[in-house]
Amino acid sequence: MLPNTPFYRSPISVWEGSDMANTMTVGTPASAAKITEGRINADRLFYVVAAGMMLIFTAGGFRHFYLHGRAPWGDMTNQIVPLIVAHGLAMSGWVILFLVQSILILTGRRRLHMVIGPLGGVLAAAIVILGSTVAPLSVRFSPQIYASLGGPRPFLAMMFVQMLSFGTLVGIGVVYRRRPEIHRPMMLLATIVIQSGALGRFPYIENLAAFPPLYVWGPVLLFGGLLFALQWGMSRTLNRWYLMGYAGMVIASFMSVAVGHTALWDRMVSSFVP
Repeated sequence: MLPNTPFYRSPISVWEGSDMANTMTVGTPASAAKITEGRINADRLFYVVAAGMMLIFTAGGFRHFYLHGRAPWGDMTNQIVPLIVAHGLAMSGWVILFLVQSILILTGRRRLHMVIGPLGGVLAAAIVILGSTVAPLSVRFSPQIYASLGGPRPFLAMMFVQMLSFGTLVGIGVVYRRRPEIHRPMMLLATIVIQSGALGRFPYIENLAAFPPLYVWGPVLLFGGLLFALQWGMSRTLNRWYLMGYAGMVIASFMSVAVGHTALWDRMVSSFVP
């Protein structure tokens, strides 16, 4: 038979209709989808790991508070004990909630994750209000405990900026709550910001919190950088939203240190802080 007759089928035509051809055309997208799914699951697992680490740091850093009802250096500031307790419980509740929410996403319980979500907004508001109240009162009544952290007045500037950073990151996360690629890293970064107290009191890490010029920001930025590397290693993807938020944290940290050492800031708080 000649090749152009109706009864002729070239070897190429036979091959294109075979299972091998189907494997070549269909198998490649399936493999890509499997790789993508694996990366998504690894990314979700990362948030559970990160939340678990932060819960360990919180429990270890505030062990004196949980077990004995006091600060690492002794009794809590007498004038504001109820505020300190409320602030500590709100911070602990946020870290626990972050872990629960991360587990819900990992296990596919997205609806329950969204139902619980508003509780995070309540805790975030409480943390900002209580943190912005406890910090200046603690500095006013117990300025001596902040001598190793750059002094009470610079420390207060750092605390106000941390509360502002936390609130901003949570706000961005809430606005983009239906975009997981933005929502999750913003909530993670917000939680990292408020880890300064836990990291600064955790064994073997606490000395970093007294290391100039960043002081309490030092452990936070170091931990945030390590988590970025961990996520990159687990998911094999570069999280640009996390990177942008982290860059904002770095800028905020240096700005808070710079502002805290200006004459203008010194004059602003001199009537309130010894």
